[in-house]
Amino acid sequence: YAHRSVEDVRKAFKTYDRDGDGAIDRGELHKALTNYKFNFSDQEVDIIFAAGDIDNDGCVDFEEFMYLMCPSTAQIVKKFRDSYKTINEVKGAFRKYDKNRDGGLSKSELSRMMMSTGHSFTDMEIDAILNLGDRDGDGEIDLDEFMILMTPSASETLSKIRQGITSIADVKGLFKDIDVDGDGLLSKEEMLNSPGCKFDKEQIEAIYELGDSNGDEVLDMGEFIAIMYPAAGEALAKLCKNYPNIDEVELLFRKLDFDNDGSITKTELSEGSIRFTPQEVEAIFALGDINDDGALDLEEFIGVMYPSAATVAGRLRGQYTDINSVKKAFAKIDLDGDGKVTKEEVAKTDLFNNQEIDALFFLGDSNNDGEIDLEEFIGVLYPVVAAALAKMTKDVQSVDDARYLFKQLDHDGDGLLSQEELRKSGCKFSAKEIEALFAVGDVNGDGEIDINEFINVMCPGATTVIARISAQFKCLEDIQEEFKKMDLDGDGQITREEMMEYSALNQQEVNAVFDLGDTDRDGSIDLNEFVGVMQTSAPVPYTESGTIVTVGETDVYLVGSGAKCVIWCHDMKGFNSDDRTRQLVDKLAETTGWVIAVPNFLGGKKIEESADEYSWLSSITDWNTIRDFWVERLLPYLRDDLGIKAIGVLGTGWGSYVATRMSSYEEILACVNIQPLISSAVEAAKEDLYEVYEDVRCPTLMMACRNNCPNEKPGGLANNIYNSCSFGKKCEFVELQDMMHGFLLEGERSVEAIAVQSRMSMKKTAEFLGKFLHYHGEPEPVVEACCGEKGIDDFDLKTHSSDCCKTCLEIKHQANKAASRCM
Repeated sequence: YAHRSVEDVRKAFKTYDRDGDGAIDRGELHKALTNYKFNFSDQEVDIIFAAGDIDNDGCVDFEEFMYLMCPSTAQIVKKFRDSYKTINEVKGAFRKYDKNRDGGLSKSELSRMMMSTGHSFTDMEIDAILNLGDRDGDGEIDLDEFMILMTPSASETLSKIRQGITSIADVKGLFKDIDVDGDGLLSKEEMLNSPGCKFDKEQIEAIYELGDSNGDEVLDMGEFIAIMYPAAGEALAKLCKNYPNIDEVELLFRKLDFDNDGSITKTELSEGSIRFTPQEVEAIFALGDINDDGALDLEEFIGVMYPSAATVAGRLRGQYTDINSVKKAFAKIDLDGDGKVTKEEVAKTDLFNNQEIDALFFLGDSNNDGEIDLEEFIGVLYPVVAAALAKMTKDVQSVDDARYLFKQLDHDGDGLLSQEELRKSGCKFSAKEIEALFAVGDVNGDGEIDINEFINVMCPGATTVIARISAQFKCLEDIQEEFKKMDLDGDGQITREEMMEYSALNQQEVNAVFDLGDTDRDGSIDLNEFVGVMQTSAPVPYTESGTIVTVGETDVYLVGSGAKCVIWCHDMKGFNSDDRTRQLVDKLAETTGWVIAVPNFLGGKKIEESADEYSWLSSITDWNTIRDFWVERLLPYLRDDLGIKAIGVLGTGWGSYVATRMSSYEEILACVNIQPLISSAVEAAKEDLYEVYEDVRCPTLMMACRNNCPNEKPGGLANNIYNSCSFGKKCEFVELQDMMHGFLLEGERSVEAIAVQSRMSMKKTAEFLGKFLHYHGEPEPVVEACCGEKGIDDFDLKTHSSDCCKTCLEIKHQANKAASRCM
């Protein structure tokens, strides 16, 4: 109890660590604990030391000391680390929560990150994580410190490897020894099998886990130096920022080349008017002196200070860990929403510097029109998409080819392609290729590709032109009439010349029509071909099917019709957020035939106005206000104005708190909560979680993600309380172990696992609610008996009149149910 705060623990550690080597050995602990202040015996100190030295390396480092002084810290750290399973998830989380982009996580940023995992953390627990991660004591955790905190084993292994490396020359020599095929890239297999490699398998795994920044599964010289000698990589990155374009780099070269011999030596770099640190000199020569002649010519110098477009693109790719992050970056850049970005639009966002913008357009602007569309953008930053498209489109020459291929791939004949169908089609696409195809093709974001989206992927340029032309035709007769006008010689065929002569189409548009429409490749288009190509619709993004009505003073998004209604309680981002809520709402209304209502529970409050997630939760979690709206406004509106007779409720994220609270009213017949944040919301509102769950009165389906609170998972508090209630056996608790919080509303549907789980979750939701949303006098669904279905054998009712007979009891039960429906 001597150390009551994390700061106390840190001070104590520094005091006990007499030699300042970052660890407390047995002797130092003996000196600290056997003095007059603590007066432990030698035997007691040995027991304490044994408990603290978790990895048995003969000393207690700061993390182990924290576990010793604050035993709960071990569980806190494990809980935090378990929320991020891969190195890309760790890097992505750091970038997401480093709001001010200063390269470090402050306490408030770290707090937001920890709260986003779905677990609750106290202020002291956040301090514990901050102090464990902040190795240089500057009050923030930078990316390197965060990587060490989240991947301790790999970081520790690398730290040991680096101890034998004293200079960049050592790193460069080691790279060349390992690079047996001399291609300038190291694969894992090459490292494992190279006679020049001195690392074991564990060390190689650590090098790739932390070093492969662009995720291409190989290391180039820059990545190898950055991981093996990080100080040099940082020095070079800092230096390059001072020379943002190629003209400035050439000017710098001329200034440094004193003797005007067309090359720069280390001496010229070190003694010039522009001073470079020894680390910068070493880094420049390690990466630039390709021919090892001890000097850099202009081309080599530019290669280091202003790398080739491909190298810059490689760096950029390291910033985007998945296709979703690439698509979000494009959406942020596309200010006018026309599906294309110019250099000016890119420059306004501050996402890329001038050098990176030049590289992006050099590689991406394939038609040199000064603009990049989404497909081109993904092609640069996620190049696997280009390979996948090339593989798929190589045999597609026309619309008919595309339609034929679509039918072959659509195994269940529902007019939609899922990733599973594509994977099982025998086309031999990799998971990344399928993901890339769906990222480009799934325009409306529903996780599936329809025929128009498919044709757009197969023939992207032509479909855009066709969509513009066909917009003038309102019906089939318009298309046929237009064909007759174009067919100048009346032979039933249109040639390119006839089309250009009659219509106002330019050469590009005529070529597009013939590329897609001339299916027999005879150089002309007949009526059937013309109709076929003009009826090819360009895919359109999702548009809302419902309307917004005002109930009292609150907006409600309303879609669907009928006597059954589901109240959808939105997540903490609010009623007007740009997530997938309304698309899912529309789909649920379409598949069930119910009314779906989404009330605006936040009013005019905006999440951007809040300092952090906890304060935001505290400000919006006001059950008294929500209850008044539900009882006095929404319920009468649904019942009296819309004629609703059966009501269910569905909550996502924060909305699951609202759904759970509403479930305490007998008007709610069933509740579904997906990726729930009930515990977090209850804590923010300073309510009693046990009482909140005890108030529930209806069957509930709870679908929690891997990083949601255990209280809402199978075997958790909610499950245990509901089991003791009369409706307990009707409840279902499911943990979606492969999903992270946010998958349903914001997850990238081009990722098959997310698309499939989203679809299955919504299907399960509809089935669960369908079991309980019934009302008196409801028409009985017509159920056709299957041929050959086994029924109950005939028996004599006179022999079945006992209250102890199972058959009698079942008959009476079913009779009573039937009688109640007829009353």
